[in-house]
Order: sequence, then structure tokens, then C-alpha cells
Amino acid sequence: MIYKLNGRGYDSNSYLIVDKKVILIDPGTPGTFEFLKKDILKYTDKIDYIINTHCHFDHAGSDYLFQDEFNAPVLIHELELPHLAEDSNVTVSKLFGMDLVPPKEIFTIKEADSDLKEIGIEIIHTPGHTAGGISIIYKDSLITGDTLFSYGVGRSDLPTGSLIELRESINLLEKIAYKKGILKIYPGHGEAGDLSAFSNAMLFI
Repeated sequence: MIYKLNGRGYDSNSYLIVDKKVILIDPGTPGTFEFLKKDILKYTDKIDYIINTHCHFDHAGSDYLFQDEFNAPVLIHELELPHLAEDSNVTVSKLFGMDLVPPKEIFTIKEADSDLKEIGIEIIHTPGHTAGGISIIYKDSLITGDTLFSYGVGRSDLPTGSLIELRESINLLEKIAYKKGILKIYPGHGEAGDLSAFSNAMLFI
């Protein structure tokens, strides 16, 4: 089961996958930690992994709080890991007027690949918004981070972003979505959508 936990303010949406293992995706910023924890506890009292679709502060800023609370390792693409570990300019935390506190334990997605595959999670590398951005397939759902929104696309003008790569990633996701019978698009911000998100994206790229 996948639960969409709406972001507050400028926070990203968060997603909770409850299966044999429990996965929290993009926990947002520290300021909304208590709100999100309360939402999560409606469905589960454990988290096995925290996954970031990319290292931006509005998606990963509260990693350390959820790691401390649930003793869960953080997973991120290998290209994003150094930025999350050091709060480099790529996290854009300064745009939010804050510093990102790195979690103590960060691993690459590859290091948990077997556990994720066991519950049917597939990771797709989708650069463009950032170099190490990912999207996540779970059953008939596609979690797209800031690569694709229901009515738009993520910015490509931030550090390590690329409009060319963003366009290529969206085209790749569209092919995969139709091939795998994806029905629901769950973006990093805004409302969930369907496959019309891909035609909507063409207006922006």
C-alpha cells in the first residue's frame, strides 16, 4: 500500500510504502517533522528505509530526524550522496535560509537493491532536476520526485540540473509507464495525477 502525505508550505510531498518493509520517501524539512510523524503513525510504527528522490533540502532536510526517531538508514543515488553528506550547494538549503543537517547513516540505493526488489520497488535514474535524481516504481504507481509533476516539470536551472537530461528522463519514464501499466503519478509537489502528466509536460520542455 502507498500513502501520499501532503507536504506543508514549501515541503515536498512525502510517500509511505507499507509492505513487508516500510519505506518513507522524501520526508521534507525539519519544520514539519512532528506533523509528518503524526501522519506516519496512523499507518505504522516502524520505518525500514528512508529514500530520497534527490538531495534538495525540501525533500531531504528532515532525514536526520526520522533516522534518529526510527533508526532507519537513508538511501540516495550515488551521485547525490556526497552532496547530502556535506550539505553542498546542490542541496539548495541556503535558498530556504537554513543549513541541512546530514543524517549519520547514508547509503547508496544499490546497497539496498535486494531488499527493495523483494517488495517490488524499482528505481529509475532520472537526471535533469539534479544529476542523481531518481523515480520509483511500486506496483501500478510511479513516484517522480521533482522530475515530473501532474501539470508541469521540475526546474533544471539549479546546480547539476540539465534541461536536456530532464527531457530525456521524462521521455524514458513515459515509455516505462506505458510498458508497465502505470496508472498513478505521484509527484514531489502538488496533486497526484495520471498518464496525462506526460502530455502536460510537453508544454514546459
